[in-house]
Amino acid sequence: MHYFADGLGSAHLADRLGHYAHLFICTAIVGVVIVGLYPLPGALALTVPLLLLVTVLGSWLLMRQHDRRLCEQCAATIPLNPGAQAEAYQRRFWVAHAAMEPRYLLPYLAVLIGSNFETSQAGRIAWALIQCTMIYLIVSHATHRRLQPWCPRCQGGDGRDDRDDVAPPPPPVDRRLLV
Repeated sequence: MHYFADGLGSAHLADRLGHYAHLFICTAIVGVVIVGLYPLPGALALTVPLLLLVTVLGSWLLMRQHDRRLCEQCAATIPLNPGAQAEAYQRRFWVAHAAMEPRYLLPYLAVLIGSNFETSQAGRIAWALIQCTMIYLIVSHATHRRLQPWCPRCQGGDGRDDRDDVAPPPPPVDRRLLV
């Protein structure tokens, strides 16, 4: 009980919850899709979606806080062959990096938000499938965070691809011409 007396208990609880926050978000997304396809009666029609929204926002904040460092649980889940595992997750790495680029993020958000206005049965099914793509995005981010040191797109630590389009250094100046 001394854990909560000095204020460390809440920080420890937030760290523990943050470790699993990506799972909470994915579960909440599935909940949103279910509620969207099968509306709830009465007061539940307002309270359940509100609870799901609070779960998504709170979990996202916990996940972002957790992502700032490597916890013991994350370190324990690093595989014995991280390079080979990173090779197997190239698509997830691409998705995690593409989600940070406006040329991919803005159209994705437009489709994600725009699909909310579809009212036909086929449109609602398309909406559900589009919303479920967020699950892959969250899982890709979690995988990338865990295997980031082995991500070929993060080589150099700046999160950018190694590109050949970097300008070469200027040629050396001939000092004899300056005199």
